[in-house]
Amino acid sequence: MRFGLSSALATAITISVGFLTVIGLLLGDRFVLFEGIAGVFLQLTTLTIALTIIIGIVNLLSVHVSRVGRRKKGAIYSFILVISFTAVIVSYAVDRDSSMMLLETVQISVESALAGLLFFALVFGAYRMMRYKVTGWGILFISAVLLVLLGSLPLTELEPVTDVRDWVMNIPVSAGGRGILMGIALATVVTGVRVLIGQDRSYRG
Repeated sequence: MRFGLSSALATAITISVGFLTVIGLLLGDRFVLFEGIAGVFLQLTTLTIALTIIIGIVNLLSVHVSRVGRRKKGAIYSFILVISFTAVIVSYAVDRDSSMMLLETVQISVESALAGLLFFALVFGAYRMMRYKVTGWGILFISAVLLVLLGSLPLTELEPVTDVRDWVMNIPVSAGGRGILMGIALATVVTGVRVLIGQDRSYRG
C-alpha cells in the first residue's frame, strides 16, 4: 500500500488539529491558548458546514431549474420546489413572523400526514411479517403496535390500556432510544479515535 507524502501530511495535520481541539475542550480553563485554538477550529468547522449547506442548496436549485427549463419528466415537481423555495425566501425577507407561521403550518401538516401513513405502514408491515412466518417476535411486535394504537384512542373505556401504553412509551421505548443514542455516541468516539491515531483514511489523497 502506497503512503505518499501528501497522505502523511494530511494525517499529521488531522491528528494535530484533533488533539489540539480535544485539549482545548478538556483543559481550556487551565490553558487559555488551547481554548482559543479549539474555538478557532470549531468556528472554521461551523463555517465549512454552512458553506457546504449553501453549495448543496445552490446545486439543488440549479438541477431543478435545469429540469424545468428542459421540460424533463417530473418537471412539475421541480417547478413546485423552485416556487416554494422562492416563496419562503421572499416571505422571510418581507416578514419573518409570517414566514415562521407558514413554515410551522406546512411542517405540522406534513408531519401529521406522515404520522397517518405510519399507521398503515405498521399495520401492513405486521401483516407481511405474520404472513411470511409466525414467530414470537412477530407476535410481540403486533401486540406492541396494537397496544400503542389502542392506547392512543381518546376513549374513556380504554384508560387501562392507555396506562399500559404510557408505561411502554416511558420505560421500554425510552430505554431503547437511550440505547440507540449510546450506540451513536460510542461510534462517534471510535471514529474520533481512529482519526486521532491516523487510521481513518477519508481525508487522505
